[in-house]
Amino acid sequence: MKSLPELAGFTFVPMLTGTEGKGHRKNAGTQNLDKAYRSGKAGSQNQDLREHLTRLQEIDNDLEYINGVSTYFENETILIDIPGKQRFTNHDRDTYFRSVFNKFPKNSLIFVDPDTGLKTDSPDNKHLLYSEIKAVLNRMDSGSILMIYQHFPKGNHEDFIRTTAGELEKWTNVYPAIITDAEVVFFILTKNQKLAVHLNDVIECYADTYPALQCMNSEG
Repeated sequence: MKSLPELAGFTFVPMLTGTEGKGHRKNAGTQNLDKAYRSGKAGSQNQDLREHLTRLQEIDNDLEYINGVSTYFENETILIDIPGKQRFTNHDRDTYFRSVFNKFPKNSLIFVDPDTGLKTDSPDNKHLLYSEIKAVLNRMDSGSILMIYQHFPKGNHEDFIRTTAGELEKWTNVYPAIITDAEVVFFILTKNQKLAVHLNDVIECYADTYPALQCMNSEG
């Protein structure tokens, strides 16, 4: 956000499922944060962020956790909007995304955060459909960026990235910028070619800062 002054704010679409057991975040969070710092993962050099995330691990309630995330961005003077705070269910997915569209921003980094990631068809509440990504991108203005979380399935990571990026291009006519730490991957799309060039430069510079990160931003 700080390296892309073209953006007016950050939009977080959390797709909360409520499937984790009580205490899960606290039990796993501290260990994951320590591991992230040791391995040089994204954000691990940001002391303020690390301290804030450590405090958030004490929160079990999803909505309270989301509000805590919002506080961090506000403290960094980054405008943040979080539509879709209600539970995301497979049965009501159309209703969920209609509610998100009702509050759709302009010139925003829009982060959609499914539990698992993308799927072509027959999803459950942990997945986001390619058709839904197409709908989001169609609704976006040309000054916005869409970022999608994806957990790696079993198998070769490079093959998966290449296949998924190709599928995204087929559905949206946009080849994504890609950044990964070998455990998760983010696919990032914008309809604005000039903004896409700047975006690629920014995430490549960011990846150079952290040993665990790798960019894969060229087609093929």
